[in-house]
Amino acid sequence: MASIFKKLISKELGENNYNKYFFVCQKSLQNRVFDSKEIYNDIYEHLKNKDRIAIKKMQERLNDAMFLAVRTCKTYFFSFLFYIGAIFYLLTKSVNPLINFLSIVLMSVCFMVKTYQFIVNKYCFIDAQIVLVYKTVLDRILLIHEQGHSSD
Repeated sequence: MASIFKKLISKELGENNYNKYFFVCQKSLQNRVFDSKEIYNDIYEHLKNKDRIAIKKMQERLNDAMFLAVRTCKTYFFSFLFYIGAIFYLLTKSVNPLINFLSIVLMSVCFMVKTYQFIVNKYCFIDAQIVLVYKTVLDRILLIHEQGHSSD
């Protein structure tokens, strides 16, 4: 399961480009200085010829992905509380022990998936860096389109 940002960049710019950007970021961060020029220039070259409507749609998808990532992180605590509460509820009710066991196992599997999703999206620092560069490129291209349109 990939992070929301990885899915977005891979879909918008291609899996190969995402991998290239990931390794550039990783190498840059090992040097303790994040230099986004190479990624910025590459993304810009991919998107500079797209029309304003296509860029706007890309920006909408980016905003949706950012909202989903934030929501995933914010709702995790409530999922944890619900999980603990549900287990406590099942343990305090006198139900068939086999049903209790199966219910707890099923809830635990679901909660592990939610936990994995939370961790992947919360700690995807490199993906977040790539998305910030991507957002900057989209904003820049839109600004260029607006300046070009206003000079007509």
